[in-house]
Amino acid sequence: MSSIITVIAALAAWEVSSRLGILPNSVFPSMSQTATRLGELLIDPLFWAAFVETVVSWIVGVLIAAAIGIPVGMVLGRVAFAYRSTRLLVDFLRTIPSIAVIPLITLLFGATMQMKIILIVYGAVWPLVLQMIYGVRDTDKVLVDTVHSYKVSKWRAAASVLFPSALPYLVTGMRISIVVGLLLAISAEMLGSAPGIGLELALAQTGGDLSLTYAYIVFIGLVAVLVDILLRRLSRVVLFWHASVREEKP
Repeated sequence: MSSIITVIAALAAWEVSSRLGILPNSVFPSMSQTATRLGELLIDPLFWAAFVETVVSWIVGVLIAAAIGIPVGMVLGRVAFAYRSTRLLVDFLRTIPSIAVIPLITLLFGATMQMKIILIVYGAVWPLVLQMIYGVRDTDKVLVDTVHSYKVSKWRAAASVLFPSALPYLVTGMRISIVVGLLLAISAEMLGSAPGIGLELALAQTGGDLSLTYAYIVFIGLVAVLVDILLRRLSRVVLFWHASVREEKP
């Protein structure tokens, strides 16, 4: 309830400040103008077509990143030699800002969905790799030794011991990767001119249509908030057995 009141107060302050001239109209359109343009967008089929372009590349990119990052992270976390051999390379690649490679990927693949997906995979895979490494390496040594003493196969040990132990880390990695994927999808559209809602935002800004620009920004913000709420609820469902989730319950 308090969050809703805070949002209403912020919107009211935005509207009043615009009407009183505290926020100049040349830079900040009023809240009512922005809301009107947002309402127009929501009934525009072209807007939803652009949004679908963004969502498809976002989901596909994150799924590919998960398919790569989860097994790679488990291997690096379990095999000490592999971890030591690749640590420098992983640290080097993950510190390169994903946005910095947009010109290179655009040059190779053009302003296409493939370009967006590759960029999303590149940016979203590292949180998953790192979290899986941490999760696997944090597995209880007694459990690992017990599995070895009973001569359980590697595949069964990974499925019954390593993966469940790393699951809380995986959930954290997925939450980070999903948010990063959304940001990179929009960034690729804005900076790489790939089709999607980010490109429409860039065109509105270039055309000087401030109310439309803010309408896109508000919509993207609402989508991000909704995604964050859904991810938090989903993580509580997946980790219902974990101590951190049990402590949240009354």
